[in-house]
Amino acid sequence: MTNKKKPNNIMCQESMSTGKRVTFVVIGLFLIVIAIVSFLIDPVHIIMRYKTRISKDSMLYDVLQKPNLPGAYVQAYLFNITNADLFLAGIDTKLKVEEVGPFTYQEYRTNADFELDEELGVMRYSPKLFPRFVPEKSVADPKDVHLTLPNIAMLAIASMVSKSAFLTRVGFNMLAKQLESEPILRISAHEFLWGFDEPLINFGHKVMPGVIKFEKMGLLDRLYDIDDFRFEVGSTNQDKFKIKTYNGEAGLTQLGYDVKPSRCNTFVDAYEGIIYPPDLTEDTPLRLYRNVFCRIFNLQYRDTRTMDFGPEVFRYSFSDDSYSNNTDNICLCKNEDCVNGVSDISPCFFGLSFVLSNAHFLNADPVLYERIEGIEPDEELHGSDVLIDPKLGAVMATKLTLQLNVQVANVNFNQATSPFSDMIIPAAYFKIEQEDLDEKRKSNLWLIYGILPHVMHTAEALFFIIGFVLLAVVFKSFLPPLHMEKIHLRDFTQAQPLFDDKYRKDIKLASNLT
Repeated sequence: MTNKKKPNNIMCQESMSTGKRVTFVVIGLFLIVIAIVSFLIDPVHIIMRYKTRISKDSMLYDVLQKPNLPGAYVQAYLFNITNADLFLAGIDTKLKVEEVGPFTYQEYRTNADFELDEELGVMRYSPKLFPRFVPEKSVADPKDVHLTLPNIAMLAIASMVSKSAFLTRVGFNMLAKQLESEPILRISAHEFLWGFDEPLINFGHKVMPGVIKFEKMGLLDRLYDIDDFRFEVGSTNQDKFKIKTYNGEAGLTQLGYDVKPSRCNTFVDAYEGIIYPPDLTEDTPLRLYRNVFCRIFNLQYRDTRTMDFGPEVFRYSFSDDSYSNNTDNICLCKNEDCVNGVSDISPCFFGLSFVLSNAHFLNADPVLYERIEGIEPDEELHGSDVLIDPKLGAVMATKLTLQLNVQVANVNFNQATSPFSDMIIPAAYFKIEQEDLDEKRKSNLWLIYGILPHVMHTAEALFFIIGFVLLAVVFKSFLPPLHMEKIHLRDFTQAQPLFDDKYRKDIKLASNLT
């Protein structure tokens, strides 16, 4: 009976073993596939791409519609003239200046008339910027700081008139003398930035109100006093915030886009600098446009860095040839007066000879400022850096420096301005810096880049190991078992008397033979 039941027990055991094998194989393969897929696709990155998308139910969509969003800090540094009387008298051949600042303002931004067209993958809005003074980040209240500064309006108008007919130049001399315009001003920093009374500007506004729409001249006042304009930018992950059109045009008409389109004056690869598309590479072309620049800057990849709070970022700066007269910048030079090291922005300033440069003429030929003392270019202080998280396109830090200058032509026809002939006079430079990330954002980034990757890799390794072990157990179950004969004590006891009897017989036989 026992012999008949034994095979049934064995069949039952084999059936259970097959079920376990199937279960182990399925679970093992599942865990290994999950580990490999997770390693290849980076689920954390996919989740963050989804969280930072632009759609009508997304976080960014809500943020972009909020009024008065705090933006970048704009730090103004003015060039105070320390030898005005000696320079005007011709005793000093070099203009001596000293940097005074910063006078810091923070931009607040409202994207007026915001609309999102998800079908076309674009956003449209009209940015409104409102700067507010930040005393705790300033050297002093600009209203309390009185400086000696160049009369940029008079110098620029004199340069414009210098190319006119003789009678026009004579008329300018008579008008400037009658209005008592002077090439050097003694005014407060606030007036220089937000508007000072310049008789020539006031006269021009009265005579030509349709052309000169302002009564006072101030650097920041002119930069922020911009007619309403409207952006159309990309909203998909492939072209997020890439500029499509500006006032309906795919380029800058003031730089000749409507006459001769080129990369110099079109918005190809251009962004506002708020955010960039995800998954950037070192070779992804990036360009930066802000309305106050009156031009588009090429950003050049420099290196890769790791932030203290986790993310690895690409560092960009203005390209080395940003202020060079080459074919890439052909739209910025419309006359024979173009100089390497500065960029003409007169089309945005009623034809007045204002030019941009790096702060303290950084990277420019020293010949450009050989008649000026006090210019001390320093890469650390006056360079530009943009740090971008290439995975998400988020801007981690921004520092841009731009200097506003007056390019003075041969103005020897006017006695008051003649000491400035053929010079580029620095008026002020501006350092634009992004507000530091708050601790909450840094903590979130540390979680995303510092903690979650380690957690994910640990989980991937555990899944892979567990899956591999389960498959190994199944594989081992198919190998034949190694049996060892067992010698029972009972069997040995039964054999012992037979061994002893045979041993005694062998001894007795040996004794007889002897």
